[in-house]
Amino acid sequence: MKRKKGGGLDFSFDFSALSFGAPDEGEQEPEQEEIPRLNTGPVIFDNALEMVGQMDYTKDYFALVSGRFVFGDFIEALIAKKGLRPSAVYITTLGMNQDNIDSLVNLVDCLGCKKVNLLVSHYFAGTERHNLMPYIYKEFSGRPMDVAVLQSHCKIALILSRKGDTMISGSANLSSSNNVEQFILMHDPVAIAFVKRKLDSIMERFKVYSGVSGEYTPENNKNNTGNRAFDALKEEPAPCQVGVSGTTQETTGEQEAAEKTITRK
Repeated sequence: MKRKKGGGLDFSFDFSALSFGAPDEGEQEPEQEEIPRLNTGPVIFDNALEMVGQMDYTKDYFALVSGRFVFGDFIEALIAKKGLRPSAVYITTLGMNQDNIDSLVNLVDCLGCKKVNLLVSHYFAGTERHNLMPYIYKEFSGRPMDVAVLQSHCKIALILSRKGDTMISGSANLSSSNNVEQFILMHDPVAIAFVKRKLDSIMERFKVYSGVSGEYTPENNKNNTGNRAFDALKEEPAPCQVGVSGTTQETTGEQEAAEKTITRK
């Protein structure tokens, strides 16, 4: 049996007791501003599967993890153990291995995920152009799984589910490493809606393979490095609001018209 590791510091601060000087007599005491509080639960874990078994999906966490922690295993185990059946999963990673690719396929084939959007780095696409990239195309074929390429160092997992939308971000790629890594799991709807907009825009512009249609568009793997990669993030779509959990509803007529144009393509 493995020794369980966990819990540590309390980062919740109560500022209500702080005094900044009493008001002069006759003056009305100003109302106190609401002070944000970090509501993450700090934890330390060795292994992804062990962590999933002990965590509460509805809470936020900040985690420090060892090289034995496989981020790809954590995503699959989280969806399986918590019965999430996501409407969509977005993954951005610098690198991954074949087991990670198989794990993403399991999300669709075995765990009820309706769509997977994978964003890999320009570095990965180049170094694995004769190996893992063709393997991705083969395994994604016929499934609702798309892959795009961008010169990116981001590591994000966005899970949209009726049980609650979640964003996980940190230093770890999908595969394991020998390094101490960190990530944060959060449920903030504003941050999640913002990231979803950005990733949707990137997938639309730089998608190189569509699993359902089998369409391969290598020409989309260009103008996606350096400043041009970052410029793609600056293109703000129309404002949106978060509706029921697991959905993001656009609110402007211009955005609806743009969506119809995309649908007709």
